[in-house]
Amino acid sequence: MKITTTQMGLAARVENLGKTYGSGSGTVRALDDVTVGIRRGEFTAIMGPSGSGKSTLMHIMAGLDAPTAGRVWIGDTDITDLGDLELTILRRRRVGFVFQSFNLVPTLDALGNILLPFDLDGRTPSVLERSRIDGLIDTLGLRSRLNHRPHELSGGQQQRVAIARALATAPDLLFADEPTGNL
Repeated sequence: MKITTTQMGLAARVENLGKTYGSGSGTVRALDDVTVGIRRGEFTAIMGPSGSGKSTLMHIMAGLDAPTAGRVWIGDTDITDLGDLELTILRRRRVGFVFQSFNLVPTLDALGNILLPFDLDGRTPSVLERSRIDGLIDTLGLRSRLNHRPHELSGGQQQRVAIARALATAPDLLFADEPTGNL
């Protein structure tokens, strides 16, 4: 009997993960035989010096990048060999990511950026989802800035919009790459 990620109490895990960039003498080994699990319902910090592979690990665990070796699971779903469409849908519905550089869409206002995951999924938020999103907007102090585009927001406000967007779909797993850098 195989024990699943969920039975282990994990929201995500990687086994024997490796990631290399480049080739020949220019090869950089960003990750080498990493095995780690992220517990469901807990905060986990990944710490290390600049260039140690923290962002690479998060990007692979979130399905944003592919490993060169090893396996990756979100819940009980092995995402290692998923196709682009399957991976896109899984990320959209089950993973939130707060990027170090925000990645807000400059032509959308703050509300449009927050609701972007729903637009990309081809649906509007349910009444319950909209209520939760409204709570996020209030908690993050964004109510008065919803009609402003990213260039009209401070760095901290842009980061809070990115946080609201990442939490909008109530993801199973939330990754944040240096989330307090501009707050």
